[in-house]
Amino acid sequence: MKILPGLLSRFVDRLPLLQNLIGAASLAVLFSCSSVAQEVADPVKSSGVWSITSENDIFGGTDRNYSNGIRIERVSPANKVNPVLDWAADRIPFLNIKRKDMREGWALSHTIFTPEDISVRVPDPNDRPYAAWLYLSGTVVAKTKAGNIQDVLQVNLGVVGPLAAGEFVQQNWHDLIQVGEPQGWASQLRNEPGIEIIAQRMHKFKGPELPFGLASDYGLHGGVTLGNVRTYGAIGAMARIGWDLEADFGPPRIRPALAGAGTFDPGRLWGGYLFAGFEGRAVARDIFLDGNLWRDSARVSDRRDLVADLQWGVAIHRGDVQLAFTFVHRTEEFIAQAGPQRFGAVSISIAH
Repeated sequence: MKILPGLLSRFVDRLPLLQNLIGAASLAVLFSCSSVAQEVADPVKSSGVWSITSENDIFGGTDRNYSNGIRIERVSPANKVNPVLDWAADRIPFLNIKRKDMREGWALSHTIFTPEDISVRVPDPNDRPYAAWLYLSGTVVAKTKAGNIQDVLQVNLGVVGPLAAGEFVQQNWHDLIQVGEPQGWASQLRNEPGIEIIAQRMHKFKGPELPFGLASDYGLHGGVTLGNVRTYGAIGAMARIGWDLEADFGPPRIRPALAGAGTFDPGRLWGGYLFAGFEGRAVARDIFLDGNLWRDSARVSDRRDLVADLQWGVAIHRGDVQLAFTFVHRTEEFIAQAGPQRFGAVSISIAH
């Protein structure tokens, strides 16, 4: 019974090496597939997509702030949208869901936030409080006929606090990998029902054609999120270089993020791209820093109003399976924070 924890411990110790190997392998696959990039796979148009995304700060060598997130999502084939989501999306002023390609998505997500020092029972009152957020998402995604503009409306409903089971998840994970257990969950945010309404538009533009059949593009996006969990406005941009860029608008992520909407329509047998981008957010509320809205709770007094994410990574697909890795550098979210946050996101998407 002690073999598995030992193997996991050795795996964690070797993560930096594995990340380098994954990066090298990804580049090798990208450049070696130029000869077959022109092959057209069996079209998977109007396909549904299952995706799972895992985000963790172990890739940044820390265990603090945004510590862990996981999301399981299903996006429908084109033009199969629940009437309730259709009705809601039609009432968002700047969204235009009268697109050729409209889909709906449903997801279950769980995220965990912790302070810098998780070894003490009474956390630093100037640091981020312990918190977890468990929620269901309903999403409407609409794309133009030309495939260059994507509108997204997402509604998140869930709970923040002990009912979100953050303590249970983190303590059992730390037991599994044999690292110190967090001690301060008794001071976590209190139970509070949570809602977020997210609206976003992304516009893609073609870049120059490059050698070896490579294509390039860049996208600009803007959006707003309203709710008692988070309220912010966001703008950003992302650039990509690779093959079969029409397959998606970027890999799936857990918001707030530079994110695609979970759609994936491969047009070639092999495809993939390198990408980099940024997003800036003007934050009016963040429950994970500001504390509970209707109840007294732990909170920080020096939250920053402006936050930015820088990200880069790689996505590769063969046939109807896509694997992506994203590294994220997030600027400090409050003045007393001990440096920026760095974490990684791994996703796998399957179109069928």
